[in-house]
Amino acid sequence: MRRLLVPLLAGLALLIAAGPAAANPTRAAVFSGTGIWVDVWDFGKRTPAQVVAVAEEQGTPVIYIETANWRSQADVVNPAYVREVVRLGRAAGLRVVPWYLPGYRILERDRRRLAAAAGIGGAGGIDGLGIDVEATLVKNGALRARRAAELAAWARATYPQLPIAAIIPSPVSMYWPVFPYAELHAASDAFLPMCYPSRRHSAERVYADATGCVDVLRQRTGDPHAEVHVITGSAGLSAAQLDAAARGARDAGATGFSLYDLATTRPDGWTALGVFAAG
Repeated sequence: MRRLLVPLLAGLALLIAAGPAAANPTRAAVFSGTGIWVDVWDFGKRTPAQVVAVAEEQGTPVIYIETANWRSQADVVNPAYVREVVRLGRAAGLRVVPWYLPGYRILERDRRRLAAAAGIGGAGGIDGLGIDVEATLVKNGALRARRAAELAAWARATYPQLPIAAIIPSPVSMYWPVFPYAELHAASDAFLPMCYPSRRHSAERVYADATGCVDVLRQRTGDPHAEVHVITGSAGLSAAQLDAAARGARDAGATGFSLYDLATTRPDGWTALGVFAAG
């Protein structure tokens, strides 16, 4: 009990220090609009120039690119590739947001890898940083939530001006029994919930899940104006389902919408992104 109290107090201290910088509407705008997602498994499928070209052609203003995850052997997987996406994307006037998936077992490693993601743009910088809050390696739910809060608080305290997004499981079908909504809200500028519907769901159910992702998240944070960017899965969904997800996110007042991931996005997916963007 005593051993757990020290990191908890440290995390709370970071949150207090970070409080004035949190939920900045200017920073939150980085995560608005539509976007594309490129994870470490897809680096060999398109060159950095091709990734940027797709974003430009489809009118998606944000590129989200994974730098590493807790399984990775290096702090950044293929740093030359990621740097080139950042460089080319920003040169094209796009926003580029690297993200990292922590495991929460070794916080020192997670901090180091988040720092590597934050610094991947070098002198040119990046537009924002994503923390992918989903790994369940730590089986104790309360401890896992506490560590997630501590890591987010550390990121905010370390990078007080950098836009930070919390990429989280769907609040509608949550598999984290204890989740640090308040702490993540204090430490980040936007929530990006992974609202992935089943391909077996009707379009009506997909619509309801998308609106629920926004509504439930705002209820749980206690902030009716919380910045929410809805992510839906693209693989295996019909045109009607993708359209329903886009309309649901739009009608609920989400500030952004995207499909995970670029490698699985078909023409119907680009159409759905256009539906959201059209307002």
